[in-house]
Amino acid sequence: MSLLASITFLRDPIRAISRNMIKFSGTYSAYLPGRGKLILTEDPDFIQYVLRENHMNYQKSELSTKTAARLFGSGLLFSNGESWLKQRRLIQPAFHHSKIQGLYEIIVGSARKFIAGFPTGERIAFYPLMRDLSFSVLVHSLFDIQLSSQAKTELNQCFTDLQDFLLKDVNQPFRKLLYPINNAERLILAKSEKIRKIVKGIIDMRKSEGRSHSDLLDMLLNSRYEGTVEGMEEGQIIDEILVLLLAGHETTANTLSWLFYLIATHPQVAEKLKSTIEKTDIYESPKNEYINAVISEGMRLFPAAWMTDRVSLSDDQFNGFSFPRGTIIIPFFYGLHRNKKYWTNESEFNPDRFIISDPEKTKKVKNFFPFGTGPRMCIGNNFAMAEMAFVLHEFLHRFELSLSDKIPGMWPLITLRPRNLILNIKRI
Repeated sequence: MSLLASITFLRDPIRAISRNMIKFSGTYSAYLPGRGKLILTEDPDFIQYVLRENHMNYQKSELSTKTAARLFGSGLLFSNGESWLKQRRLIQPAFHHSKIQGLYEIIVGSARKFIAGFPTGERIAFYPLMRDLSFSVLVHSLFDIQLSSQAKTELNQCFTDLQDFLLKDVNQPFRKLLYPINNAERLILAKSEKIRKIVKGIIDMRKSEGRSHSDLLDMLLNSRYEGTVEGMEEGQIIDEILVLLLAGHETTANTLSWLFYLIATHPQVAEKLKSTIEKTDIYESPKNEYINAVISEGMRLFPAAWMTDRVSLSDDQFNGFSFPRGTIIIPFFYGLHRNKKYWTNESEFNPDRFIISDPEKTKKVKNFFPFGTGPRMCIGNNFAMAEMAFVLHEFLHRFELSLSDKIPGMWPLITLRPRNLILNIKRI
């Protein structure tokens, strides 16, 4: 990859990758200065091979773990090997569907409280509100306590600053040379430490209470490693909470923002969804087929995790194409989800494509990876789907949406964030 191509890639990666996917029929290799050899693919079979079938030969690269772990700790998202497996086995039961159902009252209550005070009028900046809503829901689900507005704002802003720093650190490797001069690294690490102190204070308060709560913190405190009575050390619990806060609110906020934009631009879908909501109790909305279909179609067109990466631990090959140890494989979910080879009317927002009329057919779509796949599939998928169903139900029960004169753009950071999403909001 030339210097010019590298600059284009960093400025508008989705456009650059999409062009090359068309040119090279869905898989191509490149060399990124400072990062080494890459293989980018939207081939669903190759993606399944790397993430599921031969996952033992692949781990997350230092590109997405080492730098991030310095800021957010060594939680599930930023660990590999035995450490990751041990933590995954410990935490997985806390995110089982039956456990998440026990959080429904907290999630719904938090969402209702936030949405009740939602601003109305023309030209409302929508994404920041979805980010605050998602963060509020997640904080209450994690801790089930009333954090002050100042504490929530401080936590939210610190996480935003850490994410922005991480993205620049990954995409602009040479900026590290300036850290001794501009103190940027020292300042951002101080913000990371501030978050850890806030979370530690919450844990200390919980331990001193001596009573149980129906929240994720209690589930983490009471988890025990397989075959033992040993629980997580406090530092590891803080790491896992930071990962949940990072991964849990940003991805959901992005998806909800794109969903409401799509609903505002498709009146027929909006009417069918409102009709469905009117006949569905809010606590039953995560089970409703059409509500889930709308969410799935939104995640197809605008997947929050628009790409991921893995590095090969040994030489490997797929379909006769060989590559050496240390090659970074990048599954390009955004491109796969919009590939006309796998989807009819690929650019159309059509939730009905996820309605399965034949009950004998599987509802798993082979070419659809909204939460990844394989052993490292997003552990919070049940929580995210339930939260989005509740928010859709409550919001559309209270408000009508319409487009402003602004067309939002895509902002592909670590997740796929909307840029300048401005909507008109009217209370019903």
